[in-house]
Amino acid sequence: MSPSLVALSAIGLFGLVYVVVPRVALLANRWWLAAECRRRRRIAVTFDDGPGPAMTPLVLERLTAAGVPATFFVLGHNVAGNEALLAQLHRAGHEVGSHGNLHAHHVWSLPWVGVLDTREGWRRLGDVLPSTTRPISFRPPYGKLNLISWWWARRRRAAIAMWTHDSQDTRVGRRCPPAAVAAAVRRSGGGVVLLHDFDRDGAAGTDDVLARLDAVLALRHEGYEFVRVSALLASEPKAASVTAVSAGECR
Repeated sequence: MSPSLVALSAIGLFGLVYVVVPRVALLANRWWLAAECRRRRRIAVTFDDGPGPAMTPLVLERLTAAGVPATFFVLGHNVAGNEALLAQLHRAGHEVGSHGNLHAHHVWSLPWVGVLDTREGWRRLGDVLPSTTRPISFRPPYGKLNLISWWWARRRRAAIAMWTHDSQDTRVGRRCPPAAVAAAVRRSGGGVVLLHDFDRDGAAGTDDVLARLDAVLALRHEGYEFVRVSALLASEPKAASVTAVSAGECR
């Protein structure tokens, strides 16, 4: 085999490992999380990409009225100017985690970008959160990690928290009514629900998110226990460092 062919094969193998190893780790833990939620009939409501000065308070009102805790995965660049809102979430008993700084894609960017974005997101959030909330959990943007960012997170023993059910609240034009989101969670016997609390243009987008949240919150009347993500991570096997990827979605 020629040296150039060997080099190309090595590059191809590294590229495969670069993507596949984190993906396999996420998939392996996907089944564990789904089974854990089903076994204990638990639901964790989570929000990404906030806080939104207009949207997050509306979400907080719904959660307070229902007496349900949630977990908010915050973008670092949204922290400035929203410190009081983050403090309010913490005082209300909700969990605040990191979603990176600028929502960098760990696979379709330079290898080190994901690490730098994650580190900066943690730094900005850590500056405003009480020390009792550490270690700050992390949800990778787009639900992706590359080999380097995955290894770096393992070295830091990061609590990485993914989701099992995508509410589709960012998929404009996709027919996925709120009742279908709740039905998917019900069929699975529980799970980690992904919603987003960034501000929307127009009342329709805001109302759609709140309708999806209301549909999921209504499941509390069916005997499901609503928990923060940390409660699920607390029972995670010691050998696992990543929680899960999408186990169920509205179809």
